[in-house]
Amino acid sequence: MHELSIAQHLVQVVESHAREAEADRVVAVDLRLGAQSHVDADSLRFHFDLLTRDDGSLAQGAEIRVRRVPMRLRCGSCGTDYAPEGADYRCPDCGEVGELQDVGDDLILEAIEVEP
Repeated sequence: MHELSIAQHLVQVVESHAREAEADRVVAVDLRLGAQSHVDADSLRFHFDLLTRDDGSLAQGAEIRVRRVPMRLRCGSCGTDYAPEGADYRCPDCGEVGELQDVGDDLILEAIEVEP
């Protein structure tokens, strides 16, 4: 249910930037969502749509585009960069457990597409 509070904040940020840009409406919102973020993209879209449903919202009908980013590790033995498969954190090349490079637990607003 934390998608509701994330969506509320996202709507505030998106509409604030749209007003600053003197846009007529928000067309799309691009998000980078880490695979370990525990955010359900469909639930986030649902809540965003629900919150922007009224006629006064600049973000009404905006498309939420989500790009999933995996956890990344680097093998200290052979130098391979890789994304683990499930709970197997071993390097696919040599079998050693790699060092964490990117947890993949972030949610980043990458872009807001508006109509002037």
